[in-house]
Amino acid sequence: MLNRFTPAALAAALAALAACSDADQPVAPDVQPDLARSGQPVPTRQEQRGGTFIELSDAQLWTAVQEGGGRVMVGLKAPGGARGVWQGKVLVDRGTWTQGSAAVLAQRGVQLIQADDLLPRVQVRVSDASALAAIRKLPMVDYVEPVLVAGDLHAFAGTGGCGYGSSWTGDRQYTSTSDIYSQKFTGMNIPSAWSLSAGAGMTIGLIDTGLSSGQGQFTSTFASGSSTGRTIRFMKVASQSSVYDGCGHGTRMAGIIAAPWDGRSVGGIAYKANLISVRQASGVAAVSSADAAEAVRIAASNGSRVIVMAWESLNWWWQVSDEIEYWHYNRPILFLGAAGTSGCGDGILDSNVVFPADMPEVMAVTGITYPGGGVPCGIHRGADVEITAYLDVPSTGQYTGDVVGMGGSSNATAVVGSIAALVWSRTPTLTRDQVRARLQQSGAFYPSRHSEQGYGLVNALKAVRGY
Repeated sequence: MLNRFTPAALAAALAALAACSDADQPVAPDVQPDLARSGQPVPTRQEQRGGTFIELSDAQLWTAVQEGGGRVMVGLKAPGGARGVWQGKVLVDRGTWTQGSAAVLAQRGVQLIQADDLLPRVQVRVSDASALAAIRKLPMVDYVEPVLVAGDLHAFAGTGGCGYGSSWTGDRQYTSTSDIYSQKFTGMNIPSAWSLSAGAGMTIGLIDTGLSSGQGQFTSTFASGSSTGRTIRFMKVASQSSVYDGCGHGTRMAGIIAAPWDGRSVGGIAYKANLISVRQASGVAAVSSADAAEAVRIAASNGSRVIVMAWESLNWWWQVSDEIEYWHYNRPILFLGAAGTSGCGDGILDSNVVFPADMPEVMAVTGITYPGGGVPCGIHRGADVEITAYLDVPSTGQYTGDVVGMGGSSNATAVVGSIAALVWSRTPTLTRDQVRARLQQSGAFYPSRHSEQGYGLVNALKAVRGY
């Protein structure tokens, strides 16, 4: 979690260590080039990724910052260094980190909101464009970006947006305990994989909108029937007032992933896996990038081995990518992200895989129509996609007994994340990268890679068995 020091207390402590101004900045003596884990030089942010907030002019950035109420995240680095974090490695020492924080807070019109004790960054509120410009000039500042850009994250949610969905009208197949699933599961060999694995011992982290308090499959019956011996945790970021779902998206995602085989309703794919639900937002139209980073930390630091992220941004956020990279390189966690769902004819190119699914540390997932169709309009696709699942599968609604539909790349990401848990549960000695490879190798096009669908439709049985 991020430390929430009071502004006065932290400012006083930092000022005691370093009273910095534009005219008197700490300079690290004999700065050495930053080196990656491989021993190779670390790229700058601009070298790694073009088109981010770093490249905006002060005036352009201030316009974006105003949309989020003046809140910005300031990344810190050593003066003369390439950056403060790279591939999960913190490249700035604590003394310089502290001096950098003090320098930021010493600027006129800057107010502390939150300090981070894991990664070198501090969240502040800036009063005007001149305060923003002054921060950006500091030699120990790595990046400055908004905490929220209105209308970005999940602005084009399409069928994957809020709502609990309409009643499922598709085909219904049943487990031995009369729980419902779809022929589309059979098309991905999921029922055959169930004979080998149901996800026992695995913990799946779902970063979304929470779970419905009225859905008994996530409260009273989660560990009943064939799903005994597992746990569920309801968690949230600090800005949210409740862990429970007020949107519907998170509940439907969880139904696909881990609804119990309790003989009452939908049966989830990883029906023996533990589940951590992290509510990061109250809806799908205004997800703070700072909250997204905090949600990743909550899910990762509480034992998730597979983390499913079906939220999306048209921007690249360094605060979020640094967080994902930190846990990817320091823990055996498999991250999966939705390629994107934006709806037909909205002006957004479906060929763009959205953030964070376009990160190399995240397995990007898209969806196709059944049987054996292509990626439909409004569902994103492209070279960053690794694997594909069938769209429009049954899930849980707001209340016990509801059986509703879910589509979009969100649906597909829930399916593949669940299958990853089946693979790892069956062979817990596999590394994270070996699990990822198993999923890729199970694809219908493997070893070839489709221009839109990655390695193609996932085959759960092949992934679980390894052949």
